[in-house]
Amino acid sequence: NRLLPKSWRSTVVTIPVIRLHGTIMPGGGQFRPSLSLASTAGLLEKLFSFDAPAVAISINSPGGSPVQSRLIFRRIRDLASEKN
Repeated sequence: NRLLPKSWRSTVVTIPVIRLHGTIMPGGGQFRPSLSLASTAGLLEKLFSFDAPAVAISINSPGGSPVQSRLIFRRIRDLASEKN
């Protein structure tokens, strides 16, 4: 506890976490969950809306579309830049 900065000792720090899973691709459906910019945009917006010093994003995906991966990555970076 003494290793933490003083400003963190007296307050509770909450880090919002989001867990995403599925193949990264446009589309998808009820029986085949997928990750795309369209399916994650709302969740990412909500994640970055919290007044927190950091956010945690866990992505469990076997891979998929490099285009959708890049779009999701860019959106995360843009939201992080807007936050700071």
